[in-house]
Amino acid sequence: RLRREMIIAAALGEFAAKGYKGFVINELCKVDGISKGVLYHNFSGKADLYLACVQESFEKALAIFLGEDGQVPTLAAYMERRHKFYQDFPEQSHLFFEAMIATPEELEEDIAPQKAIFLDLNEQVCQKLLSESKLKDHIDEKRAMAYLRLIQDMFRSYYLTVSSDSSLTDLVSGYENQ
Repeated sequence: RLRREMIIAAALGEFAAKGYKGFVINELCKVDGISKGVLYHNFSGKADLYLACVQESFEKALAIFLGEDGQVPTLAAYMERRHKFYQDFPEQSHLFFEAMIATPEELEEDIAPQKAIFLDLNEQVCQKLLSESKLKDHIDEKRAMAYLRLIQDMFRSYYLTVSSDSSLTDLVSGYENQ
């Protein structure tokens, strides 16, 4: 178990720095002194190792986003907690961001359930915001929610467009500093 955790810790740094596409198992083994036998005893390959790192990143993010009470936070608290996650756990935040925004195509199906948890949390935070807000007479909660989804989709689309001209590290840093 300890070896598995050490491999994940080393891989987090490599995946955060290079992204899924740029990650090379041989490089990880060479730089971090991990024997290939030990690595392949614990993980079937690059995809399996990446999924383990994503799982750890998503678990860490969820714990921070929900806070000690485990309740859906207000929008202000949610944004503060997201910023704290990005500041305190840069490697996990890079993987979280890549998995959420630029999911490796061959892993989309494997990562979809984890992404759904965070998309649902975003939805719950927005619903909480709307329930605590006074809407104009001609705007109901359903319409306001559709508008908030549109803004989120536009924000994500912007970063996907920017990603074609930037490295993943630049993309994540830009997103985290917004």
